[in-house]
Amino acid sequence: MIKRSVRFIKNLSQLFTGELTLGEVEKLFRDDTRGMYAFFIRNMPPRDPAIPKWKRGILFAEHLLVVFLKKLTPARRFLFGCSIILFFLILLDPNLSNTPLGLDTGFAVLALFAILTFLLALELSDKLITRDELSVARDIQVSLLPQSLFPFGNFQISAYSEVARSVGGDYYDCLELADGSKLIVVADVSGKGISAALYTVKVQTTLQLLVRETADVRELMVQLNRQLFGTLKKNYFLTISLLKLLPDGSIECCRAGHTPAILLRQANGVVEKLRPKGTAVGLAPSHPAVYAGNVQEKGDRFHFDESLEVERRSLEWGDTLALFTDGVVEMVNRRQEEFGEHRLVSVLMEQSRRTPEEAREELVRRLTQFREGAELRDDVTVVIIKYL
Repeated sequence: MIKRSVRFIKNLSQLFTGELTLGEVEKLFRDDTRGMYAFFIRNMPPRDPAIPKWKRGILFAEHLLVVFLKKLTPARRFLFGCSIILFFLILLDPNLSNTPLGLDTGFAVLALFAILTFLLALELSDKLITRDELSVARDIQVSLLPQSLFPFGNFQISAYSEVARSVGGDYYDCLELADGSKLIVVADVSGKGISAALYTVKVQTTLQLLVRETADVRELMVQLNRQLFGTLKKNYFLTISLLKLLPDGSIECCRAGHTPAILLRQANGVVEKLRPKGTAVGLAPSHPAVYAGNVQEKGDRFHFDESLEVERRSLEWGDTLALFTDGVVEMVNRRQEEFGEHRLVSVLMEQSRRTPEEAREELVRRLTQFREGAELRDDVTVVIIKYL
């Protein structure tokens, strides 16, 4: 009997604490709590600084409770209300048998526990069902990305992408242009999650249609903006880099608000940046401004293609080119330090004589090591190209 009890306690302890780590506790009280606060606070009225601080605290608690209750379904809200009534009955009069209800205290506590556990189980099942659906969505999103990036001429290509949530807003692709050249695409839709992921599918589909019509990277960017401007939800936009690879080793880069590409010259170790001008897609109409089915007169309005530039370079043997999203350089560890562009350049220089695949693997290892298990705040995507 004693051995059985000890074994039961041991198993129970293992169940509750077996996978518990300091990192999980930190995530609960720092990251998860911050996310929960941000979720509820956006549905609350703004605070009035004219109201005394103590009163603002009471109003905040009241508004938080109301917002929380409104997020529950009517039936679950009713059950939660019953649990609140039971809680206060027990709090005000532990000897509930003296109340008109004639309740037993033990029964009331058990009923309170049962109601809260039932509600928790319902909310958990909803979350798990959603997570399973997001997992399927993630598999679909991954299947839309190139499964492998084959060499093109003397260009060797490797890519890596990781999302901060189940699905993300980063996108990369390798498309064949009508003139026989290759187009490397790296893009980042503002925001994260399902909405950003859906927009990336729209961007991918649009580009796959546009590359059949033109091989000019600037025209591709203008046409892409023409298709997306006026259709993106408010506060959403797209940063993107289009890199055209030509068989003779030359490249053409067109950038719309995206992080500059890094070019490492192996011959002399010089680091160059490809930073042609360009506004993010979706912030201004293309000219002539055709969007949302309407033709607009130019007038004095700024147009997308007015600042759009194309930068051309010629690569030599051993040169390395990296296109990436800001999630790479802005990745933070537990000390809130950013990975930074200098670390990225350092990895590229150390791997300058290795293949893109080897350089990618080393970069992923360094990013993982730097993160120290900290939450990934933004999607991470990098494409490494070498001319060999």
